[in-house]
This record gives sequence, C-alpha cells and structure tokens, in this order.
Amino acid sequence: VKQDGKHTTYYIRWRGMLERCYNPKYQEEKKTYVGCSVVEEWHNFQNFAEWMEQNYNPETMKGWHLDKDILVKGNKIYSPETCCFVPQEINKTFTTKKRGVCLGVVSVGKKFRSVISIKGVQNHLGYFKTYQEAFRAYKTAKENYIKEVADKWKDKIDPRVYQAMYNYQVEITD
Repeated sequence: VKQDGKHTTYYIRWRGMLERCYNPKYQEEKKTYVGCSVVEEWHNFQNFAEWMEQNYNPETMKGWHLDKDILVKGNKIYSPETCCFVPQEINKTFTTKKRGVCLGVVSVGKKFRSVISIKGVQNHLGYFKTYQEAFRAYKTAKENYIKEVADKWKDKIDPRVYQAMYNYQVEITD
C-alpha cells in the first residue's frame, strides 16, 4: 500500500476505482459512475495489485487511466476481463456530451447542425435536413477519429484495446 511513506500507484488506482463505484458524493458529480461496481475479487487490494502488476508498466504507462468500458462498450463492472490501461488521449476520445437533439447534433432553425469535438475544439461538420443525416455525419467523423487515435497508439496499447477501438460503433442512443 505504501512505499517510502507514500501510497503506491497500485493503491491509488485501487482506491480511485472503489471511490468511483461506491462513493455517493463522487457519483453526485460524475453521474456516469452510478450503477458501477467492482468484481468481488478486486475488493481485496492484493488481488487487484496482482492483476495490475501483470497489466501495467510504470515506465511506459505513467499517467495512463484504468478503463472499464473500452473493451466492453457500456460496461459498468471493473474486472480483470473488462479493464485495461489507456493513455488519457484514448480515454478522452470516448468522452461524449449530449447537447441537443442527439449525440453530435443540434437544431438550428429548420436544419440540424452536426458537430464533433476533438481535443476540446468544436468542428462543424455541416447542416442537414434531418437529425438522422446530421447524426450519420457525426458517427462517421467520430468513428474515423477513434481509428486515427488507435493507429497513433497501436504499438503502445494492448492489442485488445486497438481492436475494440477499430470495431467501435457510435450509436444514436449513446
């Protein structure tokens, strides 16, 4: 748990995971974690640390995030089968905010504007007659962007993460 009087990276990750899943105050601010849980075996720190020892390289993965829902889209359970470590850039690639008709679409008069945010910058994709057409433009742009980021990190990330990114499908209900 501690080394030289400081909490280890392993412990910090474990504690953070438990907080996201079981701290109501945390979940008030971050609603996406409501309903999340940790598999029973990882309630024991030593079991989690053993898994992390096999899946985390502190020299090449410093600052990487523990992720539970890239390998299994929509997953709410932290477990050895569903978790992986990814750089912040990959984790942020999957961040979405609904601000309109549907993901990536806002209504502008009688038209629908498609917009994608990449690295905090809003990119206008065009105006469309229907929200479905606008969403298709967003979906194509988002899936292509996810593949670009996957290609950038291909030699550094778990092959399962790379494959999940290439297979990722943006849905209108996301």
